[in-house]
Amino acid sequence: MSDLFEVLKQKYKHLDQGKALFINAGNKALRLELPSIGMEFTSDVDIGKDLAGFLYYNHTDNFLGRNVKFQCSRYISPYDNKACAWIKFYISSIDRCLAEFLAYDPEEIVRASDMDGWTSSGEWKALDLGSATAFLYKSPDSQTLAVSVSTIHKEAVINDSENLLGGEWVGLKGTLFFKDLRKVNQGYYASYNNDRIVFYESSWNSKDFTAYFIPYDLSENRLRVASARTIEFSGIVWSDT
Repeated sequence: MSDLFEVLKQKYKHLDQGKALFINAGNKALRLELPSIGMEFTSDVDIGKDLAGFLYYNHTDNFLGRNVKFQCSRYISPYDNKACAWIKFYISSIDRCLAEFLAYDPEEIVRASDMDGWTSSGEWKALDLGSATAFLYKSPDSQTLAVSVSTIHKEAVINDSENLLGGEWVGLKGTLFFKDLRKVNQGYYASYNNDRIVFYESSWNSKDFTAYFIPYDLSENRLRVASARTIEFSGIVWSDT
C-alpha cells in the first residue's frame, strides 16, 4: 500500500507547508495559503484557516500570477485508512499537474462541503501580509465587542445591537493580519465565524479584506458561535489609539 504523501514527495522537487480552506455557503470557494514561500491561491474567497498539509511543486514560476484550474477530491489513504483532502492544480490537463496539495481531513470537510470532485479555477498570487497581536473582548452583559491591537495602535468596536451573541463572554488573544496598515480603519463590515473574524470595506460579499483576526485558542466554540454559523456585523468603528 502506497503512501500518497511519499509518492508526491518523490514526484515533485519541492514541498511546503500550507493551509487550505474549503467553503460551501451557497457558493463553493477555496483558499490555499503558503506563508513560507509567500504565495496564496484564491477562488472566490480571500481568507481562511482550516486543513494543514503540504503543497508539492517543481517551480513556482509555473503558476505564480496565473489563473489555473483545480480539482478537489476526497482521498482515503490505503497506507493508514485516513481521509485526506487532495487538490490538483493544472492549466489544460489534470494529467499534467503544476502542483498538488495534500492534507489529512479528519473532520471530512471535503465531503461535508460537497466538494469531492469539484473543479473550478482561481489565481495564484504573492502573499504579502502584516500581522500584530490582538485581543478580543466582550463581557456577558454587554452588546459591544472590542478588538484591541496595541502594537499598531488600533482598536475596533463592534456593536452587537441585535444581541446575536446573547450573554456570551469572549476573551481571546490572537493575530490580526492585514495587507495595508492604512486601510485597517476602513473595515466597516465583518463576517464573524467560530474561528475567524474577517473585516471588509464595502460589504460581506467582497472578495478582498482589510484585515482578519485568528484566535490562538484552538478549543471548541472559541468565538462563541456554532461552527457552521456566520454572523454579519456592520457599522464597525475603528480608531487610532
